[in-house]
Amino acid sequence: MSIIERTIDSKKLGRANNVKLWIPDTGKKLYPTVYLQHGLGDDEQVPWKRSNLELYAKDYGLIIVTADAKRSWFVNDGRGSESTGGCLWEDYFCYELPSYIEDNFPAAPKAESRGQCGFSMGGYGAMMYTLLHPNRFTAVSAHSGSFTFAHEFREDRPERTEFMKAVAAPGSRYDIFALLDNFPDFTKDVPAIRFDVGDRDHLLEQNRRFHAFLEENCIEHSYIENSGAHQWSYVDSHLRESLKFFSDRLTI
Repeated sequence: MSIIERTIDSKKLGRANNVKLWIPDTGKKLYPTVYLQHGLGDDEQVPWKRSNLELYAKDYGLIIVTADAKRSWFVNDGRGSESTGGCLWEDYFCYELPSYIEDNFPAAPKAESRGQCGFSMGGYGAMMYTLLHPNRFTAVSAHSGSFTFAHEFREDRPERTEFMKAVAAPGSRYDIFALLDNFPDFTKDVPAIRFDVGDRDHLLEQNRRFHAFLEENCIEHSYIENSGAHQWSYVDSHLRESLKFFSDRLTI
């Protein structure tokens, strides 16, 4: 078992991108892969530093990948701005990065072997990628997901409103509510979905709304409310649940 760090010269991002991953060593030729997405203001190192991910990973035969997403909200942004513009984040995380991982490590190259996980901004990204690309990812587990990004503007975040107007307006391909509304046959081939949130989390109501939306549309999923706030310590308390979820559902 080992942790590996790489810097990828990404064509989709037009820049180098840092990646950190856990590789099991159980003698198998191939393993399922979980892409763990970080929150706003974090980077690929934070999930390893702010949780016991390395300790938990030893109990599951999963490759676990974290990559720096900046403050991108995981969407394609072709504006050329200084922070995330000119970067095709969706293309990178859904195609370029999995191809790199599967070409260089013992990662099984099929949708049934790929899962998306994440916290906060990363919880939204993980859910959005799985719903937008069910032919690429077969399971998602989100912790405290910011699910109304690209669905509605927030008066208290004017800078986010401008960002959404430019690349992720309500009703766009990045609005996970509209995404499901626009694909009425989606329930025929729905990925495995789970998400949880703390009872003192400022995103509690967003998670409840998404849960209610899925129930109203008869989309099978698991939703759990736990004790806790919007912190990595909360995520740490429930990471094992996500890893067990992926271990039970991803195949090679």
